[in-house]
Order: sequence, then structure tokens, then C-alpha cells
Amino acid sequence: MSKDTIDAIHKRVLKNFEYVTDKKQYGKIEKWVTPEDVDNVTGDCEDFALACRKLLRETDLPSRLVFCLDETGEGHAVLESGGWILDNRQRKVLSKQKLEKIGYRFVLISGFEPGDPWHKL
Repeated sequence: MSKDTIDAIHKRVLKNFEYVTDKKQYGKIEKWVTPEDVDNVTGDCEDFALACRKLLRETDLPSRLVFCLDETGEGHAVLESGGWILDNRQRKVLSKQKLEKIGYRFVLISGFEPGDPWHKL
């Protein structure tokens, strides 16, 4: 597991990430779509997480989507790989423990493959 690779992927996707809600972009409250262009992602938290997951898969690094509640109690999606969390709200990759210290609560985690069941944390 290469933290340098994980850091580079996070920075790459975050560089040109533009936050737009699914409601504004698709007219739906929630819509999960893996972005085609990972270097110019327009979307919300799961779009960011899915773009990072796409790049991690290309480097054969396993990852899982995580649903959490942020410090305000709002639902939020992030990506976990090797114990590191890729989050569009953070300028750098952080550990789960570091995010818990600032108020994140991790609720559900996906399997490693698309379509795998989600599990309570």
C-alpha cells in the first residue's frame, strides 16, 4: 500500500473538483455516477469518492466507499484505502481516527467491488 500514491490521487482529483449537488446537476436528491473525467469532476462527495476509487483501481489499490456523518451530523461519502480517507472536504488524506477527532462518525462501509453489500460500522 503506497500512501504516496493515495496522496497523489487525492490531490489530482481535488485539484479541479467543483462541488455541485445532485439536485442541481441531475434534478434528483441522490444519483451515484462514476465520473468519466477524473481530472475535472463536477459533483458532490460521492462523485469525488468514485473518481478517486476509479484511479485507485487503475493502480490495483483496494478501496471501499464509506458513508459517514460529518461534524454537523450531515451525511457524507468518503473513500477508504489502506486505512486512509480520501475526502473532498479535506486538503489532504487523513486517517479515520483523525477525522473522528474532528467529529466524523463512520456509519456504513461498502465491499471492495461494485455491488458488494454495505456493512454497519
